[in-house]
Amino acid sequence: PIIRNHLYDMLEQFDFPDPTMPTGSRNATVVAPQALILLNAPVVMQSAEQLAQRLIREGKTNESRLQNAYALLYARAPTSREIERALAFLATQTEPGEAWSRLCHTLLAANEFMYLR
Repeated sequence: PIIRNHLYDMLEQFDFPDPTMPTGSRNATVVAPQALILLNAPVVMQSAEQLAQRLIREGKTNESRLQNAYALLYARAPTSREIERALAFLATQTEPGEAWSRLCHTLLAANEFMYLR
């Protein structure tokens, strides 16, 4: 129930339409609370942890996990620069599971995850 309330609050910040009312078109806003929710909402943190567990379970190497993460989240392959930066970040972390969770949280909070190209 708590996650459900947080999820509804989060979706409301992203112009989620009222499900009890017919809506012909939706507003499209970009406001600071949206970024704060992506950084602090329990549902986003939990999603990042679950994604990290999936990537660790399915990938043999950090590079293959990164390829999978970018395919799942952005529907594209990571650039060589993105791979380089992510591997550098992972190398600085002492707890692999926590490192992947933090990296996934960053990928979920990125602008590219929010917008269609």
